Amino acid sequence: MPISRFLLPVLAATLTLSASAQGLRNPFGRKAEATVAAPEQAAPVQDAQLQFVGTFGWGDSKQFLIYNVSKNRSFWVGLEEEGPDGEVVQAYDAESGAVQVIFNGQPLNLALQVATIAGGGARPPGPVPTAAQSSNALVNTVKVNPTPADERRRLEAVAAEVRRRRALRQQSKTNQNPGSNNR
Repeated sequence: MPISRFLLPVLAATLTLSASAQGLRNPFGRKAEATVAAPEQAAPVQDAQLQFVGTFGWGDSKQFLIYNVSKNRSFWVGLEEEGPDGEVVQAYDAESGAVQVIFNGQPLNLALQVATIAGGGARPPGPVPTAAQSSNALVNTVKVNPTPADERRRLEAVAAEVRRRRALRQQSKTNQNPGSNNR
């Protein structure tokens, strides 16, 4: 009986055992974390007195930014630490982005707030011209070898564009501050 017929099954069994043992061991030196089912949490509370605004850090040093709407004050607090008004972050669920906070003896589930961007001011009525639309007339007046008549038309187009932009700027100022011109 050739040795290769005997050696091949032994080698296959050894590789199978080795591969299954590697699956149990973490190659980075840490113990493998057991998967524990998180306790059922209620849906996050909307329009609560407290808001969960952000997180910072990792592991045991993770901090949570909580905003108190009624006092218009925010603070950073760690897990199981007490905030300025007795708020305690009990649990953090990274998958759903929510924290469980005990506030006034009541548990609150707070979802991470989504940032909103507020507008800068009132826009003038009507469509807002883009840069391509407003400078299109100027681009069409540019010539490679301009004659004096071409140059005069180009300068007239530039002056017209300056007048148009000044009028838009003045109109937006009067729309933003309608009572400021009556002094």
